[in-house]
Amino acid sequence: MELSDNSQHFEYISTSGVYKTPFTLIMVIQFLVGSFIIIFANLWYWNSLYFYIFGEPIFPLAILNNELSKWIMILLIPLNIYGNIFLFTFSIIVVSSLIYRFLNYLSPPREGIFKKGSKEWKYMHRRFWTAYFPIWLARALPIPWADIFAYRFFGTKVGKNVVLYEGYVDPLFVEIGNFTMTSLNICIFSHLIYHDKVLIRKVRIGNACVVGPQTVTSPGTIMHDGAILGANSYTWVDQELESDLIHVGTPVSMKLPIQSLEESQEKVEKIVKGEGKTEQHRKEGGETK
Repeated sequence: MELSDNSQHFEYISTSGVYKTPFTLIMVIQFLVGSFIIIFANLWYWNSLYFYIFGEPIFPLAILNNELSKWIMILLIPLNIYGNIFLFTFSIIVVSSLIYRFLNYLSPPREGIFKKGSKEWKYMHRRFWTAYFPIWLARALPIPWADIFAYRFFGTKVGKNVVLYEGYVDPLFVEIGNFTMTSLNICIFSHLIYHDKVLIRKVRIGNACVVGPQTVTSPGTIMHDGAILGANSYTWVDQELESDLIHVGTPVSMKLPIQSLEESQEKVEKIVKGEGKTEQHRKEGGETK
């Protein structure tokens, strides 16, 4: 049953994205699908390699039986291993994204507040665990944009020249604009769970924004172009962060102007000079006494 669509029900914010539901079966299915694709794609290569090493094939398949082919196959072993890592990850991303879209077809995602056990609750968890393993694999690859590639497969709107690093980003109901950067250990939630309810709200992060380290972006948050969420801060549900300002607080309650490097250096120099004058006055006052 759907509750009143009002975020005021959430007096406190829970930073736990989902309950720890069993998801081993989903990962096992994804792993098996990726493994079968790897085996099928490499059947001819491994059969030929086995023939060149031991003198007989595993399967009765056509083999190029000459010295040049033998050395090419042996020299390609490192490239084959490296390529299979990418093929394994890519195949799991593609297959999981198809499952993800099928789940969206069975239960179209909606914003609102829903009770535990409702259809939206169940499918929210299923979508989460379907996307979890592929995104984790993409981030394990030595390619900085692999996770963005994976997120886009799951329907997340990610702009160009975006840096996501290693934070957690909900794949559903999240929009990230161009030239935006996130730091380490951040969480961008489009859903939050509090007791027996789940809140689902769209998160919009504009162009050229910065999401600082150790931050939590709650559902419904809107960061306008150029906004900065300061380190160790988190936003309230449905909070808006103004453009070209640094927003800090737990929750966000202060706005600071963005200064240039020259302005920051001048400010530091003034503080240092002020402290020096204060110290000098103290010494002079002590000598007078």
